[in-house]
Amino acid sequence: MNYIDLETWNRKAQFNRYLGHDFPYINIGADIDVANLYKFTKSNDLSFYFAMIFVANKIADSIENFKYRFKDGRPYIIERNAIFFTHMQPESDVFVMVEGSDANDIVSFCKETKQKASADFPDCGFGAMTGRQDFINYSCIPWIKYNHFVRSIAKSGIDCLPKISWGKFKNINGKLMMPFSIQTHHGLMDGYHVGQYFLKLQDCLDNCNW
Repeated sequence: MNYIDLETWNRKAQFNRYLGHDFPYINIGADIDVANLYKFTKSNDLSFYFAMIFVANKIADSIENFKYRFKDGRPYIIERNAIFFTHMQPESDVFVMVEGSDANDIVSFCKETKQKASADFPDCGFGAMTGRQDFINYSCIPWIKYNHFVRSIAKSGIDCLPKISWGKFKNINGKLMMPFSIQTHHGLMDGYHVGQYFLKLQDCLDNCNW
C-alpha cells in the first residue's frame, strides 16, 4: 500500500476538512456524445456497455486523483483501478456484480468480460468485492435518460470508492447524447478533477482513442 505523506500532500487541508463530514461526496453529471463508440461496437459485434466501461476506466486511470483512497484516515494511492460493474443476467430482474477483465485493449476486454459475465454468481458477486478498495464501481440504467443520479454509499464518510454511472442515450442531430455521472469523495478530488475527467473522456470518444 503506497501511503501518501499527509504533511506534505497538497490536499491535506481539503482531505481533513471533508473526512469528518456526514456526506462528503460530490456527484456531477453531464451529457456526453457516444456516437463514435456506439458505431465501433456495432461494427465489431461488441457490447457497448462493456466498451463504455473500458473507456471510462481508461480515463480514470489517467487522472491521479481517481486512484486515491484512504484507510483509517490515511490517504494512499493505488497503481490502477480494477473494475466491478452491475450486470443483469438473462431472464432475471436482479443484478450481479462482475469483475471486469484486466485486458489492455478494448476488443479483448469486451470479449473476456462477456465470458466473465456469463458465469454463475451464487452470492451475486458481492463476495469478490468484500474488503477491497482498489476498484471503481460502474453501473448503467439504459432505460432512463436521467438528469441526476446519486449512488448508494456503503458507510457514509468511510466509503471512498469512485462510482461512475450512465443512462439511456438519445439521438440529437446525429449525436448520441448520454447522461454520465461521477460520484466521488470530496476529500480526494474536487470539481476541477471531475471536469478534467469529462474533458478527457469526450476527447477520447471524439477521436476514437480507445
